[in-house]
Formats: sequence, C-alpha cells, structure tokens
Amino acid sequence: MKILVLGSDGRAHALVWKLFSSPQSEQIICAPGNGGTAQLALQTDLNPQNPAEVAQWAFDENIDLIVPASSESLWLGLVDEVVAMHLGVYGPSQRSTQLEQSRCYAKEFLLRYNLPTAPGRSFTNITTAEKYLAAQSLPIVVKADHPAVGDGIYEDRYAALSALHELFHTKLVEGQNNGVVIEEFLPGARVIFSAFTDGRTTISLLPTRLYDRLEEGNQGPIAPGMGAYTSTSAYAHKLSTYLNQRLMMPLVAALERENLPYWGILGIDCIITERGPRIIALRCNLRDMEAQVVLPRLEDDLLPIIEAMITRRLDRVPPLRWRDEASVGIGLVVQGYPHHFAVGGPIHGLVDVDPGVLIFHDQTHNPAGLRYHSGMHRQTTPLLGTFLGGGGKHMTVTTTGGHVLTVVALAATLYGARGRALVNAERITFPGRYYRSDIAEREFS
Repeated sequence: MKILVLGSDGRAHALVWKLFSSPQSEQIICAPGNGGTAQLALQTDLNPQNPAEVAQWAFDENIDLIVPASSESLWLGLVDEVVAMHLGVYGPSQRSTQLEQSRCYAKEFLLRYNLPTAPGRSFTNITTAEKYLAAQSLPIVVKADHPAVGDGIYEDRYAALSALHELFHTKLVEGQNNGVVIEEFLPGARVIFSAFTDGRTTISLLPTRLYDRLEEGNQGPIAPGMGAYTSTSAYAHKLSTYLNQRLMMPLVAALERENLPYWGILGIDCIITERGPRIIALRCNLRDMEAQVVLPRLEDDLLPIIEAMITRRLDRVPPLRWRDEASVGIGLVVQGYPHHFAVGGPIHGLVDVDPGVLIFHDQTHNPAGLRYHSGMHRQTTPLLGTFLGGGGKHMTVTTTGGHVLTVVALAATLYGARGRALVNAERITFPGRYYRSDIAEREFS
C-alpha cells in the first residue's frame, strides 16, 4: 500500500513510525515532514492546506491512502475532495469537522445533547456576550470561535472584556461567523481521550494526561507540547471505561442523530473536576503529544483499523491489544518558546539515548532525508540512520521551531517511565534547550 501522511509535527512522525511497521505498507510519503519523518518516509513539498492540490497529486501518484496528522486539511475539505476521486482517506467530512473548527457549534452541540461540559454559552452578538460576562464570577474562560485564534483564562473583568472585543473582531477564516464561547473556569487535570470510530462503532484509545503550560507546577503561559503520559493503574482503567461509556459513546450516538457522517479519530479534551469529567473541546484527530505516547503502546497494526473505519466495518475489529507499560513523553523546547526563540541550532545527543527510548521530532530538519520524485518505485525507502534519532554521526539535525523534540519512554510503572524519560531528555542538547522536569510527577493531578 502506498501511503501519504500529511503533517510536519510530532504526530506526523508518530504516525509514520507506526505505519512503517505495517507489513501492508509498501511506501510512505510525508508532506512536508520533518527531520524525524525523513528517516522513515520520502519527503515532498505538497501543501496539506490545499485539498484540491493534495487530491490531484494523490490521484496522479496512485496513492492508496491519505492520513492527515492534524485537522487543518480536514477543515478545508480534504475528505470531500479525495472521496470524489475514489481514494482512501482517514478522517471525517468537512461538514462534520465543525465539531472542532467552530467552538460555538461544539458548545451548542454538547448542550443540546446534555453532554457534560463546562457551564457556559456561545455568543454571536457582542452586546449579549458583554452582559453575560458581567454576571459571571471570576476566573472566567473566553474562547474565540475558531481554535486557531486563541483563548484565555481571566481573573480581571476588564481584561476579559478587552479580550472579548478583540476576539469578536478577529476574523481568521473568510466567511466564518465571528463568535465567542464564555465558560466557567474549571480547575483540575486536563485529560484527552480519543477513539477510532466509523460513525456507529467506537473503539476507545487511552486516557492521556496533557501538559500545556510552560513552567513547572502548570504555571506560566500556554505552551503546547510540554508533556504527556498514559498510565496502567487501576484508576486509569476505570477512567477509560467511564470516559468511553459516559462521554464517547453518547457523543457518537449524537453524531448519528445529527446525520453527521464520521470516520476516523474522534477526540475529547476534558477537565477532571470534583463532579466528574467535563468536556471543554472536541477534536477530529489525535492531539500533538497524545499520538507520541499512545501509539507506542498499541501492539496492533494500525492500517487494518484505518481500513475498517473507512469501510464502516469497525465492528469486525477485535479488541485492541496494549503494551502493559506506562508511557511518558517530555517535550524539549527552545528557551523563549512559545513567543520568541532562535532556530537553526544543532541538535546533539540523539545517538546517546537508551535502546527502546523513542525520539519523535516536531520542528527539526534532517539533511539526510530523501525526496520523493514522481513515479518513484514503491520499494524505495530512505536510508535509516539511528532509530528515530539523527541522520548518523556525520549529519547534523537542526531546529526549525520552538517545540523541537519529544522524548518518550515506556516502563512497567509510571514512575519508572518518567525517570527513564528524564535521564534521556538530559542527554539531548541544543542551544537554549528547556523542558519541564515535573511531567508525570503525580498521576492525573
């Protein structure tokens, strides 16, 4: 099978790594890829945010399956373009992606079906939003309709009002209605949970604790990709069962009632509160850092699962098999991330990590990577250097952004996986390297 993976972050690398091990995979191409995918897949400069171009290119190059690592290409209608050409594609239609790309739509959807979510409302009228905001207690969360615009937690009413006005006047996508969601701030651990679904059947993955604050103790500015982990504890198993039965299955049933066609990943971001999990966002793909810590634990071949989702035969897939080990991922970033940081610095120590420790690249460049050329034979693959590391001792991998790498370690216990990840994170260096040392310090707290 000839596979095209769209993306350039750690999710893309994790998916390429997982698909590379499938006996059905004959050739993998990644667009645009990064320094890590370059060791396992051929690279091409195809723009994932141009669905028509992607669909035509895939048709011309006899691609069998397209796997988007992020949701942006799905928002823009990739599935609708590709299905018309009778090619395989992993993900929901553009209409169904409203669940992720419109927070206002998602909020009304959750409220309409009485799914547990943070108390709050969506607004498309700024005057009504101002009145609602004035009546709420602080701190308060104000979110733009489109997830790429942003959100914030405000303890000052004037700052919240200023943010409200700014978000209402920020238009990212032409033709999209301006709007905001105002929600009660929920203290608690942020957990993400995803499932494979074909719109009728769901197969749940693993609950993942996500860290998206720059400083230890979950302080400082929002900084995606600082860390994540999965656990094997009794609590983690109970949480998985609860999230699947109380949140995921009712969500899929609601999609069917709304006549929203869906196949691929359906994801939930939630806060674990004293009253139970509360949904704060919906997703159409694995979140960055989730893919890096969940896929290494999946023992099954991913390709047959994807094919079952596309053909709506997920009910025939046997229960997933998981490695009975916890996984911990620690994000390595450049000092100054997420605001201002230097790029182009050399990365050292990739060949010094322990056997079995995985290095997933996010924003790197590897000069040893091979390019895809039209008509290239399916069996052509890059020359592998050190496993998921650099391009060999004579090639220098460099940074291209602020979130550089994710170090992932597995062990029998969460404590053991954390210690192993920290030891190996320390061995990797680049100018301004920084990481949080408190990732997975306490379980789901």
